[in-house]
Amino acid sequence: MRGKFTGSGSDFEDHSQNWPDHSRATPMESEIDLFALTGLFVKRKKWIVASVGSVVIVVTVILLILPNKYTSTASILPSGEVSKLAELGDVSSFGEFALKDGSSSMLFPVVLSSRLIHEAVLNREYSFTHNSKLMTLTLAKYFNQDNPDKLRRALANITSVKTDNKTGVISVAVETKYAEFSREILNQYLGELETFNLHKRRSQAKDRARYLGRQLKDMKHELEKAEDTLEQFQKVNRDWSTSSDPEVWKILLRLQRGVELKSKTYFFLCEQYEVAKLDAQKDVPIVRVLDWPSLPTVKSGPRRMLVVLISGVMSLFGAFFFVVIFEGLKKRSLGADRESYLALRKDVQSTFPRVTRLVGHGGR
Repeated sequence: MRGKFTGSGSDFEDHSQNWPDHSRATPMESEIDLFALTGLFVKRKKWIVASVGSVVIVVTVILLILPNKYTSTASILPSGEVSKLAELGDVSSFGEFALKDGSSSMLFPVVLSSRLIHEAVLNREYSFTHNSKLMTLTLAKYFNQDNPDKLRRALANITSVKTDNKTGVISVAVETKYAEFSREILNQYLGELETFNLHKRRSQAKDRARYLGRQLKDMKHELEKAEDTLEQFQKVNRDWSTSSDPEVWKILLRLQRGVELKSKTYFFLCEQYEVAKLDAQKDVPIVRVLDWPSLPTVKSGPRRMLVVLISGVMSLFGAFFFVVIFEGLKKRSLGADRESYLALRKDVQSTFPRVTRLVGHGGR
């Protein structure tokens, strides 16, 4: 039986009775025919080439518009033994740290990534030279952003802090559109790290020195009070040295023992306090910069050739996938659901005439 069906201005012949019944096809017959698939791609080669070319052109134009990026790098040596860097000290607060290993610099990456350092870097105004012109720029102006949370997130995105597990060396990098701007920001990072390390960082030795300082102050006050009490008693009992009153001597000896005990305690605390201050000085790890922030002369991004290549490959696979799906739906449309398909095709043609015309030409 042969029949004709008119749709979208074209005649389609019904060969559905002559088609094989795929519902009863054997596994071998259901396998993908690579030769037929290759022929399908060749048939639609114009559309595939046009699609891939369009994607590559768009990506290339976007990449050409994007500015070059320059990365300044620096590296910091560990201040303690590498074997001790594996254990992170207890963190009591974000502004101040207490370390189990007082000489360890394991917390340096944490400090560099902290809100405290980020805000200090963001609040700075930077001056640098670009194309022989002196520029003054803040990070808020560079990112064109005023929201503090978004500013910190943007700064974190251009900053990289990594630690080598074997050597303990800390690598820090900053990437911006301007080479000297990247270096200035990285210099500010290292300066804020040094400031935090010297003035805001807390270690066990510093805690001990502070505690002994408070105890020494209290003991000095108690010693002076005991000495004043003894002096007042002696003034009241001026003949205490020749007195035979046992009560006077009992009180006098008790006051003298109190003064002597507090004197010994005071001198002992003085010695311990001096030792603790020396330990606190040794306990602060020095920020030893191995490589100071570099001035990049070669761009670090964007990698235009790599991005164009990846986008081309992905768009090619996407085009292959679309062709397979499109042809599969087209074949199914010639079966029981042909009328629904042709109605859908008519709607698509009227809605997207250019795309439909391009696909139709690609198959010719």
